[in-house]
Amino acid sequence: IAYIPQEDAFDPLLRVQENLDFSVSIRCPHLRHEDRRKRVEAKLAELGLADLRKRLAGTPEQKFLSGGERKRLNAGLDMIGISDVYLFDEPTSGLSSKDSEHVLEIIRSLARNKLVLVSIHQPSMRLLQMFDKALLLDKGGKMAYFGTPQGLLEYFWKAYNDETGQREDAMPSNLTPDFVFDVLETPLRDISGDIIQERSADGHLVAARRFPPNFWRDRYQSYLLLESMARVQATPGATNVISRPREETRSSRSRAHAAPKPPKHTLREESILLYTNLKRAFLSKLRNRTNLLTTLLEAPLLAVLISSVLKYSEEARYTFATAFHIPTYLFMSLVVAMFLGLTNSADEIIRDRHLLNRERNHNLRTLYYLGGKVASLSTFALVQCIIYLLIGNAVLEIREMFWVHLWWMFVTALTGASLGLLISSLVNDSRTATNAIPLLLIPQIILGGALIKYEEMNRNLDFVYSVTRWLEKAGVTEEDEPSKLKVPFICQFMPLRWSYEAMLISQSKLNPLTAAQDELDERIQELVNLPKEARLSSDQQRQLDAAKQALALVSGLYAKDARTAAALLDEIRTANQRGRLDAKLLKKAQDQQDGVSAEEIYVNRKVLDLTTKAEMERSDYRRKRSPNVFFGTSKRYFGTEFSTLWINGLVILFIIALVLTAVELSLRRQLKRV
Repeated sequence: IAYIPQEDAFDPLLRVQENLDFSVSIRCPHLRHEDRRKRVEAKLAELGLADLRKRLAGTPEQKFLSGGERKRLNAGLDMIGISDVYLFDEPTSGLSSKDSEHVLEIIRSLARNKLVLVSIHQPSMRLLQMFDKALLLDKGGKMAYFGTPQGLLEYFWKAYNDETGQREDAMPSNLTPDFVFDVLETPLRDISGDIIQERSADGHLVAARRFPPNFWRDRYQSYLLLESMARVQATPGATNVISRPREETRSSRSRAHAAPKPPKHTLREESILLYTNLKRAFLSKLRNRTNLLTTLLEAPLLAVLISSVLKYSEEARYTFATAFHIPTYLFMSLVVAMFLGLTNSADEIIRDRHLLNRERNHNLRTLYYLGGKVASLSTFALVQCIIYLLIGNAVLEIREMFWVHLWWMFVTALTGASLGLLISSLVNDSRTATNAIPLLLIPQIILGGALIKYEEMNRNLDFVYSVTRWLEKAGVTEEDEPSKLKVPFICQFMPLRWSYEAMLISQSKLNPLTAAQDELDERIQELVNLPKEARLSSDQQRQLDAAKQALALVSGLYAKDARTAAALLDEIRTANQRGRLDAKLLKKAQDQQDGVSAEEIYVNRKVLDLTTKAEMERSDYRRKRSPNVFFGTSKRYFGTEFSTLWINGLVILFIIALVLTAVELSLRRQLKRV
């Protein structure tokens, strides 16, 4: 069953031919590519749109097509498929008489071997005669007539004569369908002949009807009964006018007409459906030139604004080591990523809702649709994050951290895009979706751990802390005093809290200098902690001495510029990983005594202070066990320590998966309900 809605349910950002291409791919994935292409070409010619194939479908405001062309395209999207029943909802509304005729001629061409039902309001005589049958429904769905169009005029001409008491003459040849509606809604008049007014349901005064809908329903039922009796009398031997079906016949009929299950698609057909949804999502995003331009300009403008305002150092000359606002910049970068993700996706499903409702009868794969949206939004988010970081990190002189920062910004933007899709699936208009964005973003900014430090936040927000304190007062438990750096319970549900902690720890621990120091220290501990009975070989002793010397050199490394320092650190790290630290490389690092220190290039003091404070709190010997604190490099769960970066990454990915699952379930539920 194909349902063609009254609204234009196609993508306005796609061309005419592209809309038909995607329509036939979704409705007939079993056909070969050549066969689908032939169907599209034939339908373009039939719809009279062959010369407009490269034109955008557009919207009623952006008119690339006329009203009649839009209606023909809207009808053609389902006519190109393979259906047995077609339901058209007012396909001629708002069209001129000539366009209406053209649209109905196209629809009538389907009726050769299909069942076609069309709802239409006040058709002209020419349009009415194009139908095989006419079903007239009065207010409330009461059936006032069913039969041939000519029989409709004859029936109401007779009804007019009967109700007015006039002598029945031959029906005029110029009678139009407007006469039917005049008879149907004959006004009620008082003795003086004035029309009696009544108040409608919405409070307006309207003319009271002389004959209510129930009157016309009962009259038509009586007419059917008389016609049936006349046929019985004309048929010798017939006795029953109306026979009721037996119970077993009725039950067997209901079983015979049970809705068949849709056929399962092959792997090739599933791949066609997936590819179609992906391509449609990308093309739709790229064709929105205004939105695309705004999307690509937001990132560089915000990067310039934020990095320029936050470029402040405690020294007269700006240096990264003494830059005061690096933690703020990292947090604002994530806020920008979340904001861009939300704004890019908040109206995606709203814009496609008519299209989704239309395709739900064609085995719509909501998972494929959602996959196409996520893929297109992810691509744009990635481009935005790259542009933002290239500018922002360059202004603030954050070096060798691009890929790490990009990862955390990207997953944050993807989280925002997922939340935006969830909003779009739950509301019905773009204005409501836009108003919902601050409700998701502002709590994350406040509770993310940067604007208000957790040690300075109202502790009663932490439900677990409040319950624990109550149990301690009651003498039930005797636990350590909770750490001030512990994350309040409600803040654990803020995605920005997880990505901000991970991004700051990454800046502190994964910069080239700190990473080289940690790797050398790990190598030293590995060699020192060998079993006592296993004496170090001469080669291992040489590696131990070289690692100690390299650690001392790296900690005080100088270079003429940042590029030279990065190259030296990379050489030392590579040699250490391969166990090939030698005197030549160490001599090369030792000779670099002039220029700028590696610590000044890569280690920011504000970032270092935050992580050092957290590590001191975590390793406090006065506590029975190490607490999980904000900015701690590791967390303890179920008696096992995990890296904070791994934990936070998994949490963010879990949030994305959870939100997208909710979107998919919401779409399925809405489409089934509709």
